[in-house]
Amino acid sequence: MSALRGRRIGLIGAGKMGQALIKGLLAQGMSPKRLSASDASAAIRRTVTSRFRISVSEENRAIARRSDIVILAVKPQQFAEVVGGLAPVLSRDHLVISIAAGITLRWLQRRLPGVPVVRVMPNLPATVGCGFAAMTLGRAARPAHRKIAQAIFGGVGEVIELPERHFDAITAVSGSGPAYVFFLVRAWEQAAKSLGLPSAVARRAILVTLAGGLVLLDESGVSAEELIARVASKGGTTEAALKVLAQRHVAAHVGEALRAAARRSRQLAWS
Repeated sequence: MSALRGRRIGLIGAGKMGQALIKGLLAQGMSPKRLSASDASAAIRRTVTSRFRISVSEENRAIARRSDIVILAVKPQQFAEVVGGLAPVLSRDHLVISIAAGITLRWLQRRLPGVPVVRVMPNLPATVGCGFAAMTLGRAARPAHRKIAQAIFGGVGEVIELPERHFDAITAVSGSGPAYVFFLVRAWEQAAKSLGLPSAVARRAILVTLAGGLVLLDESGVSAEELIARVASKGGTTEAALKVLAQRHVAAHVGEALRAAARRSRQLAWS
């Protein structure tokens, strides 16, 4: 938290991701007095006020004026209007962090000349403190700004720095990635129930197996290929299942799906 000591942080947009960041900052010891947020929704403003006891407004400029760090957490379709409204009150003394998908550094820097900007691509598990985020720094950003962004997003998961040219790929892999997990679990549950397992048993068996497998993969230092070999004995049940997946070219379809997501990310980008 040393990078954030004495800083004032304002969130423009206080939906799920904004609230996740507020929760992460408070959990790291930031004073609620140094946090503020704005949102167009009165219901969201009430929720944030009651949940976090921080200052909340519907006036974006008021939040920007009282903040050193401004996090833009609004939807892409609202972005141009929001940035246009904030531009007159943002200066070189601010740090602007954007978490909007598809909004490039070039687009931001043209509209906020001279303002230090960091672009971050987080994902939904940040809302439960298990996120994965990629960040990239704009031209005016300095090492201190890097540390600030790392401290903010490190409070809700892991964060890495990547050149912006990789952002379409990271969007496809980790930004969209949670949906792939949910898709797999849904199909897995349906198949388990078709074998006669009760719904509650099927769901718990799958979630614990998935979580345990991921911990093993992360902590063992062994490749996925090697771990597959450890589970799949010759002529056994796992080998029978894996043969079906190979025959259906599932790995190739996964690659095709990620390429489609990355291609769509490029199409949606604002430059």
